[in-house]
Amino acid sequence: MAEFSFNCPFCNLELSIDESGAGQEIECPGCKEVLIIPSPSGASAPAASEPRGPVIPQGEFPEAKIIKNATKSLDVAAKTVKKLRVKSFRHHEHVKDGKDTFDDVVSNFIGQHPEDDIISLTGIQYTHHLKGKDAEGKETTTPITEYGVLVHYKA
Repeated sequence: MAEFSFNCPFCNLELSIDESGAGQEIECPGCKEVLIIPSPSGASAPAASEPRGPVIPQGEFPEAKIIKNATKSLDVAAKTVKKLRVKSFRHHEHVKDGKDTFDDVVSNFIGQHPEDDIISLTGIQYTHHLKGKDAEGKETTTPITEYGVLVHYKA
């Protein structure tokens, strides 16, 4: 059968799988959420109350067995295409009302990605301009040197 691609509804990771996997539950290799593989035509997957997988006709088939769909497809992880991405975090963007949340924001971002997908963390130094007014009411800009982090990762 042919392969088709779809995006994880939780983390938007692009996944590729054989058409025969439609309707199966899998764990997303990116965010680890359980999702149901949609049909290749884009139709929605069966509801939880509907039977999943092939329907076995009723009748006299003594050797027929119902085989439960696998909860995970081994082919999904192998066929997942991840692209190299860069995310920048600038310290001054994460300080509000005297509360510094920079470390928490960076830690949360890193925690949302599998360890093998984090390529590097690079400290950066940058300058931005703080706008204000002098004693005479004229607008001024003051250069402020800050720090941040660049995260290179696969997603």
